[in-house]
Amino acid sequence: MFVSIILGLIGPYIVPHSPTDGVPGHQSLPPSLEYWFGTDSNGMDIFSRVIAAYRYDLLIAFCGAVFSMAIGAPLGVFAGYFDGRRGIAGFVSLLILRFMDVIQAFPIFVLALFLVAVFSPNFANLVFVIVVTNLPINLRLARAEALALREKAFVEAARATGNSEFRIAFVHVMPNAMTHVVALISVVMGFGILLTAGLSFVGAGLRVPTPEWGLMISVGASQMITGKWWASLFPGLFMAITIFGFSMFGQALTALFDPLERVRLGYGR
Repeated sequence: MFVSIILGLIGPYIVPHSPTDGVPGHQSLPPSLEYWFGTDSNGMDIFSRVIAAYRYDLLIAFCGAVFSMAIGAPLGVFAGYFDGRRGIAGFVSLLILRFMDVIQAFPIFVLALFLVAVFSPNFANLVFVIVVTNLPINLRLARAEALALREKAFVEAARATGNSEFRIAFVHVMPNAMTHVVALISVVMGFGILLTAGLSFVGAGLRVPTPEWGLMISVGASQMITGKWWASLFPGLFMAITIFGFSMFGQALTALFDPLERVRLGYGR
């Protein structure tokens, strides 16, 4: 994961060729000493594009994961803490949950395609798509934590000292509910990379010559039948390794924040 972050920061500056400019007459060249991963049908160096793609894919995924957590966690804590209460707070809590039910009623990729079609495929809108599709996950996780925490003794102690219900929810309960939500960021980032690549693959994401893994796989897919396997293989391989790395990092974060999970995985022995 840390290698991915470093490549995202410096990748475009260390590549041997331009990741966005093709060389006339160098279309679909196989891997060689000059072009380590070969070239695509536009004459662009695949290795340079794969490395440069870290910046685009990781930035989109990171922004989507952080914003979905920043929005979903407070809403989830509110919905969990005031769940079943009478009055406006209880009604708003119920309204939040029903709205999440509406979002989750649609298949994720179909909802993403719809949102991209409505708002056009660019960087900001791809981040928005990741936020919307991951909002229910963050919200429901924070809500589950808040439901359990609101019965704890420290909540009764905070209430006995004169704290308002809103202050208890967001000052006392929310920080304790954030541990698992924060650990979810890396998993959401992996999903965001996969979703961005999927949208680009079907032509609903970023456009050529932007270096993006799904877009490179899409461009190279039509060439595989003619034996030009390298155009899709290397972007797909790097994307799979990156997503796997974020998944493993998310599991490690969960173990770090949860003592029971740490014992189950053997980290505490």
